[in-house]
Amino acid sequence: MKCPKCNSTNPTGSKFCQSCGETLPDPTTQVSSAKPGKICQTCGASNDIKNDFCDQCGAPFAGTAPKQAPAPEPTYSRTKGPYAGVPQRKSNPAGIIIGVVAGLLVLGVGGYFAYNTLNKPANETTSVAKSSKAKSSTEKESSSVASSSSETSSSSSSFDEAKVKELVANDIGGIAGDKTVYVAPMNEDTSYLLNNQTQSAASVIKLFILAAVYAQQKIGTIDLDDTYTLSNADKVGGTGVIQNMPAGKTFTYRELLAYMIDESDNTAANIMIDALGGIDKVNAQIEKMGAHDTKLQRKMMDTKSLEAGRDNITSAADVGELLKKVYNHKLISKSDSAEFLDILNKNRDHDKLVRDLPTGAKVYNKTGIMQNYGILNDAAIIENEKGAFVVVVLTQNGDNNEEQAAMNKLGLDLYNTLLQ
Repeated sequence: MKCPKCNSTNPTGSKFCQSCGETLPDPTTQVSSAKPGKICQTCGASNDIKNDFCDQCGAPFAGTAPKQAPAPEPTYSRTKGPYAGVPQRKSNPAGIIIGVVAGLLVLGVGGYFAYNTLNKPANETTSVAKSSKAKSSTEKESSSVASSSSETSSSSSSFDEAKVKELVANDIGGIAGDKTVYVAPMNEDTSYLLNNQTQSAASVIKLFILAAVYAQQKIGTIDLDDTYTLSNADKVGGTGVIQNMPAGKTFTYRELLAYMIDESDNTAANIMIDALGGIDKVNAQIEKMGAHDTKLQRKMMDTKSLEAGRDNITSAADVGELLKKVYNHKLISKSDSAEFLDILNKNRDHDKLVRDLPTGAKVYNKTGIMQNYGILNDAAIIENEKGAFVVVVLTQNGDNNEEQAAMNKLGLDLYNTLLQ
């Protein structure tokens, strides 16, 4: 018999528990009050005849297999972290295996698509500048460059390359001397180039000096608010007004940049070359811009170097890509790009590509001229409410009047084709 108090087992018929002394139930009393049926041999309680286990103590009746309660799922407590001491379920090995297999499948499928995506041809501008000497007239051909490799981009492009090629051929192709032309929309990775060759940069080289200054300001090697005091030794001839100012006058470097572009001031350009650390340092910065055809080989008005064959050179593609990168904030910071363009916008030498444009056109340009060598250059960003494009024309060994007339016509024709 089972003691209801301490649960100890006692011999059948005992009246008191041998362990705690508690009065044990009287089996005869329980039998009389319970339904006829089975008597539990463990506690003496009467049970229904259908019971396999005792209602009172749960002991099995003879011939009944013991019922086993399901073992509780083991838990483990975390010992570290913010949930220390909180029970944690034991990991299910089968679940882990299934999870690992599923994860590998996801990684495999994802990796396959990622590989295919990354190995598609990039929809980027192709580098087109190849340093070369001027080609003979029979070798010079119009070529399409930097077109998007994506069929979708090409089909949706608003840049009418065939029309641009026709305009360049009609307006520029017939003039004497060497010429190279670059035309590109600002919002697409496509462009058109005529005669990929290096030529004399003249004052267009000052665009690269300007960009180099802003690039150096970005890394802290020059502060445009610092001042410079003019000396008589700084002054050189040619274009510009600083040569007529008194020694001892001070300028901020930012002011000198404005003079260098808007007045094409040669004295200001030479001061900025020195401020950047000299010709080699400027060239290193130009190389970092990706302008591989462009070289600063002499200071402004260094006629001895020029006579020795050391001229400043560039290509239409280098100049065009420089202006496109600045306009799209891909070369210098957004604020420096805005300041760069504002300086170009204040330039008033509008006698070449932009002379005949309507008043609604906004222009950012820099020109260069060396009459004794038949050099006439212009590089311009032209913009209105419908968009913007860049055009660069470099000419040499020709007639300046003929070159200028051709540029006047080309600028207007491109504007009417691309922005009207």
